[in-house]
Amino acid sequence: MRKNLLLGLRILVAAAGVGYILWSLTWTDRVQVPVDTKLAGGRVLTEAESFRVVSGDAGGFARGQPVSITIDPNARPMPVPTEGRGAGEHQYQFVPGVVTTFSGANVALLLVGLLLVGPVYLIQGWRWLLLLRARGLDVGYGKSFRLLMVGSFFNYCMPVGTTGGDVVKAYYAAKGSDRRADAVMSIVFDRIAGMIGLILVGGVAALTMWRLEVARQMAAIIWLLAACIGGGAIIYFSGPLRRWFGIDWLVNHLPGRGIRQLMVSVDEAAMAYRDHKGTVASAVLLSVAVHMCLITAAILGGYALGISHEFGLMASVMPVLSLGMAIPISYQGLGIMEGIGMPLLATAPYCTANQLIGMLMIYRLYMVVYSMLGSLYLLRGDIHMHPQEQIADHPLAV
Repeated sequence: MRKNLLLGLRILVAAAGVGYILWSLTWTDRVQVPVDTKLAGGRVLTEAESFRVVSGDAGGFARGQPVSITIDPNARPMPVPTEGRGAGEHQYQFVPGVVTTFSGANVALLLVGLLLVGPVYLIQGWRWLLLLRARGLDVGYGKSFRLLMVGSFFNYCMPVGTTGGDVVKAYYAAKGSDRRADAVMSIVFDRIAGMIGLILVGGVAALTMWRLEVARQMAAIIWLLAACIGGGAIIYFSGPLRRWFGIDWLVNHLPGRGIRQLMVSVDEAAMAYRDHKGTVASAVLLSVAVHMCLITAAILGGYALGISHEFGLMASVMPVLSLGMAIPISYQGLGIMEGIGMPLLATAPYCTANQLIGMLMIYRLYMVVYSMLGSLYLLRGDIHMHPQEQIADHPLAV
């Protein structure tokens, strides 16, 4: 019953996310008319409003060519003055619809963004391998990379969210090993290293854009999160603090012998990384490289659609949107990322709702393109990390 309720909740959230995106899109080309403009019929605008374009296009608008908008379906089209067109607050601004937004995309920038995502998976494979070997799980890079790609396939190409792939990785990393807790904990620390790297990239980017209110808000959120993670890590890994907060007592007094033994093993595996500070630091540095590639790729996708925000501002907001993507309640944070990003970035004249939604869709598409490679490894089978596993154990084996 509980499982069905959770599934129903996820479906509702996903549907709400899709509905929000569809509602936020500007489907037809429009022109935003500035405040104090006297419209046909004598009405004076008390605030800027946008009206549908009935003749003309974005290129013609920028070149000063005739463009007409409809003020009322029953009224004659109103021509947009050739003077006063631009990006200022008191200027006529062209707001492209969905077709215009994507048809005018810079293909070169889109391809560069796609190429930037490629090295991410190679770096992630090496990061996970470092964490595995730190605990004596001496596997080859090929096995870790193969299982990483299978996990990515489940993350981005299956409706299980960005945590489903971790479950798959944990299953195959632990199966057939006498160090199952260490194998699973390597994935947990891989995730933690990734989050810390994301925080560092976003936090530094926000500090470089401190003059902007949005960047200051992002800096406050990101560094508060960093402080919480850092404080939690200090408490967890400090012997005296663990005893003072009762962590050791809690782990050793959990109800049920099986659950208690499992949690003791997991706790010991996690505590073991306290002796591998260099490896954890290296994993964080690799995560910084990963997120620099991902964030740059996303921003290039936005620039390809015409977004004109400064790079530093985009780089300070994208980590917060990425955290929204990690919430395992809707597919790839559909609707969640858009809901967070809309008030932060969709501000005229730098970015329209269509451009922001398009950027995030392109960002997801980049992931899907590369993650599809994981399906090839899955179809070939033999994705076990430990050599003693037999192919007959594979769930796809006949």
